[in-house]
Amino acid sequence: MQTDEGLTGAGEIGLAYGSGGRAAAELLLELARTRIIGKDPFRTEALFDAMRRDTFWGHVPGPIFGGAISALDQALWDIKGKALGQPVHVLLGGACRDRLRLYCNGWYRGLGAPAAYAEAAQGVKARGFGALKFDPMKLDATGRSDRVNRHIGRAAEDLAVARVMAVREAVGAGIDICVELHGNMWPMDSIRFGRRIAHLSPFFMEEVADAEDAGAAREVGLQTGIAIAGGERLTTLGDFRRFFEARALSVAQPDMGLAGGFTGVRAIAALAAAHEVYIQPHNCGGPISTAACVQLSFAIPNFLIQEIFPVWPEDDRLDLVDAPYERQIEDGHLPLPTRPGLGVVLNRDYLARCKRMDA
Repeated sequence: MQTDEGLTGAGEIGLAYGSGGRAAAELLLELARTRIIGKDPFRTEALFDAMRRDTFWGHVPGPIFGGAISALDQALWDIKGKALGQPVHVLLGGACRDRLRLYCNGWYRGLGAPAAYAEAAQGVKARGFGALKFDPMKLDATGRSDRVNRHIGRAAEDLAVARVMAVREAVGAGIDICVELHGNMWPMDSIRFGRRIAHLSPFFMEEVADAEDAGAAREVGLQTGIAIAGGERLTTLGDFRRFFEARALSVAQPDMGLAGGFTGVRAIAALAAAHEVYIQPHNCGGPISTAACVQLSFAIPNFLIQEIFPVWPEDDRLDLVDAPYERQIEDGHLPLPTRPGLGVVLNRDYLARCKRMDA
């Protein structure tokens, strides 16, 4: 997004995988033409409200509408920060901390045996991270992609438990282990699995049942005694309100690219604080998503920890910007950003290559 004064702002739709990304991109262009162009970029609250309330489907946006609104909102805040010469976290009220604690994700690609998980986890610890996350059921025994469909068989469950045990033994008691289930199991199976790993002190278990089922999440937490995280597929304040009122989450994970950008997720964070729930912004996209998450996480008092993928070996997405936060990690933390806006600048050469490949 570019203003008539030459300032540019960037945002990222939070549909990094699966279906729907192109649909959200088309909707983003429509919203930009009908709700953003010609408006004052400093009036982010009014523009957010217009995208939500002046459009019929914006009342209940879902991931397509939510993704488009979120990316536009991020870009507007980026423009505001650059216009004022301040990082976005300053505009949100200022930093609540001097550095940001991270957990490492994406470190276990292609692994099969528990021993391989143990070795890779030791590598994460050696890089200075004090926390890591993985889905112990995402890959089969040979390291190929797999997915539980509601019910997990005994052999797959035993393998998953063995992987968690191997990781805990490898990193020791001082490292936090976050266990991801991706909403693939129903409560009976998540409860049984959770009870088997509870003695290993997981930091939290994530998406332990269908993503929209607050009652199921609460039940798994009560039955296992493990803190429950979730919310990456929720898109509105109302969605999160249901989970908070049900006491279903200890850690809320709104996605900056789906749940309304800075304007939407800041409201979710405030509501979470009223219910004594921590925030851990979901982050599995590119460096713009990371930049938005980092700026918000520095500014909210109920922040817990930030998800990050420190490397993307399968592609060059980090080259989208000039100084990705993924390359600024120090001892498992990020320093306080000082550059204006999101703190990153788009690489025009990279964008030009993407256009040619898409033609």
